[in-house]
Amino acid sequence: MRGQREKLGELADILSIIGITVVALLIILLFKAKAGILGMVLGTIAVVTLIYWLKEIKRIFKKEEGYSPGEAEWFYDLIKEGEGLILIAKVPGPAKEVNVRLVDDVLEIRGGRNFTRRVHVPKDLRLQSKSYTNGVLHVKLQSMNAPQQDTR
Repeated sequence: MRGQREKLGELADILSIIGITVVALLIILLFKAKAGILGMVLGTIAVVTLIYWLKEIKRIFKKEEGYSPGEAEWFYDLIKEGEGLILIAKVPGPAKEVNVRLVDDVLEIRGGRNFTRRVHVPKDLRLQSKSYTNGVLHVKLQSMNAPQQDTR
């Protein structure tokens, strides 16, 4: 499926180049016939501008076409609470696919749609609790030196 889509994209690129070339020649010939050298210069400027804007429009559509929520900017809050931290972040679900792992000073968060992010945190923290509700992840990290609290 992906190979066919790429071939269609290449074919569309070739057809658009041919179309731009034909339109460019017609514009140059039209201006040349009506206004001589000045018409040719204006026609060339018009064609170059047309090509530039078509490339910009194509670049914008390619950027949107390749958009994936897993690759988008990701925002989170780290809130200092006593001797620990609380992380609050929007993570794609479903809830059963949302996992949190703390290794040394890196908090790894995984979610649905191949979502993976890593956040560096202070080294002496341990994972105390996590909850996931309506797409929002709450992770509580506590200092290893702090007394453990009963979270029942």
